[in-house]
Amino acid sequence: MRCHRLWTALPLLLLETSHGFFAHPRCVAPSRSLWQSDFIVGNSVRVTPRSSLPRIDAAADDADAGGVQLVSLVGLGNDHETVGETMAKSVAAWLDAEWMPQEIHVKMGMSVKNSYVNCRGKGMEDVAQIMTQVTDDLYDRWSEFNADAFVNAWDVGNYVADYLIAKSGSETCGCSTKIVE
Repeated sequence: MRCHRLWTALPLLLLETSHGFFAHPRCVAPSRSLWQSDFIVGNSVRVTPRSSLPRIDAAADDADAGGVQLVSLVGLGNDHETVGETMAKSVAAWLDAEWMPQEIHVKMGMSVKNSYVNCRGKGMEDVAQIMTQVTDDLYDRWSEFNADAFVNAWDVGNYVADYLIAKSGSETCGCSTKIVE
């Protein structure tokens, strides 16, 4: 086995000897490891200090403009009951448009509303936590929805996350579900 072939393949393996991959002892770098942010260029190793690598930080508040901005639900206001009701109608309309109008979609929307209102009442402001709670609540009662629903609890939870992000005024992804009014 030639060393340059191993060095060329190592970026694809990510770790020198993990997941059952074998690194020939004579071909492994003697003094430094890829764990120390080395980059392989051709047959040689270029050492890059960690301090020069890009860093992504979540902004702690609105004054901190750098890094990834966390989704803030402040734009939705404090009337959680109204937001929940609007979201319930949106979920039902989305499911009706995706499949066909059914009463079960309204019931699923009401479950979403109840979960959202409970989460916000407890002070939850994280979209992922709310999405997970909505999904868990639907899943716990899935026997009520399973016979007539053409989706699963996670489909609805993902829609809720897309809904909250879009309605909060945050930037959405091109792969986000189109919100139905």
